[in-house]
Amino acid sequence: MATALPSGTITFVFTDIEGSTKLGLALGTERYHQVLEVHTRALRDAFADGGTEVRIEGDALFVVFPSAVKAVRAAAAGQRALAAAAFPHGATVRVRMGMHTGDGAVGSAEAGADYVGIDVVRAARIAAVAHGGQVLASGATVALVRQDLPAGVSLRDLGEHRLKDLAQPELIQQLVIDGLPSDFPPIRTLDRMPNNLPTQVTTFIGREAEIAEGLRLLGATRLLTLTGPGGTGKTRLSLQLAVEAAESFPDGAFWVPLAPISDPELVPSTIAHSLGVQVSGSESPLQRVTEHVRGKQMLLVLDNMEQILPAAASVAALLAAGSQLKILASSRAPLHISGEQEFPVPPLELPDHLRLPSLDVLAQSDAVRLFIERAMAVKPDFRITAENASAVAEIVFHLEGLPLAIELAAARVKLLTPQAMVPRLKKGLDLLASASADRTDRQRTLRGAIAWSYDLLDDGIKRLFARCAVFVGGAMLPQLEAVCGPADDVGRAVLDGVSELFDQSLLRRQEVDGEPRFRMLVTIRDYALEKLESSSEADAIHRRHANAYIALAEDSAPHLQGTDQKRWLDVLELEHDNFRAALDCAIEGQRTEDASRLAFALWRFWQVRGHLREGLVWAERTLALPSADPSVRARALEAAGGIAYWLADVERAKRFYGEANEIAKRDGRAAERALAAYNYSFAFMVLAREPAVGIPLLEESLAAYREVGDPAGIGRAAWALGQAYVLGDATRDALLRGRDYVREAYKQHRALGNQFDIGWDLHGIGLAAFKLGDHDEAERSWTEATRIFADADDASGLLLMFSNLGELAKARGDLERHDTLVGAWTAIAERTGVGLAGTLGNTEGRLVASEIPLDRQPAMQRGRAMQPDAALAYALGTRSAKP
Repeated sequence: MATALPSGTITFVFTDIEGSTKLGLALGTERYHQVLEVHTRALRDAFADGGTEVRIEGDALFVVFPSAVKAVRAAAAGQRALAAAAFPHGATVRVRMGMHTGDGAVGSAEAGADYVGIDVVRAARIAAVAHGGQVLASGATVALVRQDLPAGVSLRDLGEHRLKDLAQPELIQQLVIDGLPSDFPPIRTLDRMPNNLPTQVTTFIGREAEIAEGLRLLGATRLLTLTGPGGTGKTRLSLQLAVEAAESFPDGAFWVPLAPISDPELVPSTIAHSLGVQVSGSESPLQRVTEHVRGKQMLLVLDNMEQILPAAASVAALLAAGSQLKILASSRAPLHISGEQEFPVPPLELPDHLRLPSLDVLAQSDAVRLFIERAMAVKPDFRITAENASAVAEIVFHLEGLPLAIELAAARVKLLTPQAMVPRLKKGLDLLASASADRTDRQRTLRGAIAWSYDLLDDGIKRLFARCAVFVGGAMLPQLEAVCGPADDVGRAVLDGVSELFDQSLLRRQEVDGEPRFRMLVTIRDYALEKLESSSEADAIHRRHANAYIALAEDSAPHLQGTDQKRWLDVLELEHDNFRAALDCAIEGQRTEDASRLAFALWRFWQVRGHLREGLVWAERTLALPSADPSVRARALEAAGGIAYWLADVERAKRFYGEANEIAKRDGRAAERALAAYNYSFAFMVLAREPAVGIPLLEESLAAYREVGDPAGIGRAAWALGQAYVLGDATRDALLRGRDYVREAYKQHRALGNQFDIGWDLHGIGLAAFKLGDHDEAERSWTEATRIFADADDASGLLLMFSNLGELAKARGDLERHDTLVGAWTAIAERTGVGLAGTLGNTEGRLVASEIPLDRQPAMQRGRAMQPDAALAYALGTRSAKP
């Protein structure tokens, strides 16, 4: 295949085998491939004179020619070669071909060069309506070859035909090739069966999976309802399904536009009008339509049913009357008729805007393809390039793959580059507007499409809809009920209201650990948020939201170091955007206690899951608020100190923990003094390496914990004292004493089931063993700790364990493993901001990445490039670091 595709005026030729699926099933995979080889070789030989192969997909070839004459000559030669070929296994192969001459517009090389535009679509559609053995050509091709036809080839005029996705009928002629069959059934166009399916002025992009699934469902049910919010593309998909399925309905496929109808009683007469059924003044429209559909194999496409759902009774009557009638409906909400199959229409396939694939892969995403196609309609020279690819991906991602939103955004490239569009889109819905005269009012802006659904709601559900906008990224039912109620406000229980919004496609549902979670598409939330912010209750709803997430954070905090640690950490990760919104609300509202409670409850989550830098920002913003209550400030100081400690920020850790210790000594009870002294000690024991200050603080803390009988506190303080001795002067007596303290801590924490502390106890036991020369015990302890931290996705713990295991490898003489693990923990540190391993490097002689000798850098870089799962497997000794 040539690397550079011809451009200018060229002839496109498409071929494929008629009934290839059936043939493949009959022959089996291996024998079918043998048949396919003969087929492909014959066509390639015939097309070699002037043909450029663009691509081959299974049994389908796409080839272009520099002239129409060469294309016709090659097609005739191809059919003759196929007729003469000896196909194995007695197979009969009939190939259909279609061609059209037009503009060979090639997409950018960066985006995976291929032809774009309506002419290539026209050629593909002509091929699709041919029969096996038949060659069809467009009027444009015929005009160029009529006076120069190859010997033994003539033309047969088949007239004008309507083709899928094309606005105007196409004049089609057949090549009559001497010696080959020339009589075929009527070609398979929209004109073959009765229909009023509207011609589409734009091509249909993507949705291959949805088309296949929709056709499968339509084959198995008599009422298929496409559901989804405004802008999802339900109408366009239903029309495409009708076109694809039309051959199965000899009595016709008919489109019934119901969007203008607001009275359910008018639906039967509207259907009658679409079917061409005459209804006299005294007749019942429903009765006339039921008589008309009785005994007919017919498809009705009922478009936009949501505003006339009571008309579902008429739909049920039609289905009862016509046993061979099928109905394809589109609606925000299901019709709730017996036998109905609902098909929620998903948004278009999206690229990962944070990890962009190559441009050729990016351009194959349905959402990006739609953007490119619609952008070229208003700016023919638009291409996706290295400069705009990231912006295009962000646009379609922000619009969550909604086709209408993408089309409206793409229309703006006439004035704005994608890069200039991104910040404007983030400001709201106003950019998404169109002046196109062929759109309805609700299609001209996405706001109009959403307003169409909103206006159908009663006042209570409208209030609930607006309140749901306060959630960022969705919410679970307990928080929805706490924030969006009470029932008196919304006219029903919140659960019932949420169910109604879900039915109306204004909320989307997912399952998280078996529990339902509801969220709004971003564009719908933007609209709902406008409604909320313009209401008199906006401040109260934001306060309720903050209170709900303070409660969730405080309920979670005691579990973040227990046996179910990972489950609770996952809950907080899922709700992180809501916590951010709650913090922002509390800080902007100068509610110091609320902000402090949240920061205090969340800081351990920020540490474990690698959000330390962000956590420090929240903590410092909270500490900047005015506070008259020392105990409230102490909470925020403890959070800030913990974060600074894990960031290895010595000065901040001393400042925050020091102030908290002063408050506790002045105002606190024994347990509070014990905790404050314990925390403060770490700034000196680990970060500043000042044991003369740190050890007395820990002894003070341990004594206070023993006094109040707090097993968890005893365990923590004993562990810290153990660490102090193990990390201290490293005499054998100090190491043994430190090991005894850590083992006491381990015993306490095992009894309590505190997984977080058990992991750190094992770190201390392993460190003591390592320094005492017992490498086997060190490996056992550190391996068990690594598994505990991995189960919790604890980035801080994993980083230190990778460092420990690396030092163990070096002590055993395995420098390659050591260097690989240095790279692995460096990657975690860079991703999360955890700084403790670097601090240990400075205090224990551990090498950091920049200090690895040049000849050992490749191993370090391999570790640095590892994905987290691969790094974990390597650290545990279950996978090689080499590619």
